[in-house]
Amino acid sequence: MSSSDEVEFSRAWDRDGPRVAAYVRRHVPADDVQDVVAETFLQAWRRWEEVPHPPIAWLIGAARKVIGNSRRARRRRGALQDRLTLLGSAARSSEDAGVLATERMAALDALATLPEQQREALLLVAWDGLSPDEAASALGIRPGTFRVRTHRARAALDQSHARDDQPRSLRPARPLNEGGLR
Repeated sequence: MSSSDEVEFSRAWDRDGPRVAAYVRRHVPADDVQDVVAETFLQAWRRWEEVPHPPIAWLIGAARKVIGNSRRARRRRGALQDRLTLLGSAARSSEDAGVLATERMAALDALATLPEQQREALLLVAWDGLSPDEAASALGIRPGTFRVRTHRARAALDQSHARDDQPRSLRPARPLNEGGLR
């Protein structure tokens, strides 16, 4: 930036800064006004050669974008805080943590015994929240074929669960699948 550009930028700060602040004050809480104005002028500084003269319209437009970005960030932070609060309230107490870990490992063990196509079919519906028709489309198969896969997967999981409920001495041995997982 040349010295004449620096002088012009300083004049814009003195002349247009209060006008930009007045605009920003109408759109954000008082605590955020100076931050938005500073960000606006920082963008102007970085692009001073592109900023038209007089710069007030460009500065107001830039401030408007900074305000929009600030609002989106605040909404994301609020949404994240809401999700964390919900997860915290839904989490099991610490005395249930051992049971939860055991149940999770058993569920993962049972899923690992399924053939890949059946496992993927169940996960698309149960974990990814797709409808059976959406999951069939995602896999590139007919809905009827998808339903057969999920039926077979559920039947295999039911058998696995029934086998796990038997005393160890009566359980049939389960072979390892291709990945070496039970």
